Amino acid sequence: MFDSGLVTLCELTSTTTNGKMPVEALEETATVFYGERTVSYTRMYEARGADTQIDKVIRVPFDIDVVTNMYAVFENGEQFRIDAVSKVIVKVSDRAKELSLIRLEENYEISAGET
Repeated sequence: MFDSGLVTLCELTSTTTNGKMPVEALEETATVFYGERTVSYTRMYEARGADTQIDKVIRVPFDIDVVTNMYAVFENGEQFRIDAVSKVIVKVSDRAKELSLIRLEENYEISAGET
């Protein structure tokens, strides 16, 4: 179920030092295995109705602490904003969270945090 690779979940933080311009960077919160999913037509058209575009959908383990507006960074360096988090039941005893992702136009710097 989570056999597509590793994704690092991050939060956007301000790395401001005294007297300098504020700079935003991603701070790592967790690195987890994920499974890539297909973006369904329903999800794609609902996103277009809200003037957004869902670029990727992934599933992560249920017990991961992830919320909307966090960020996902993949092993190849691609960065996405998490637009929606849905809880899904895969089998009777298997639960997961499905993340709808929007590709970033400009990447952020990444600072090491808790993993």
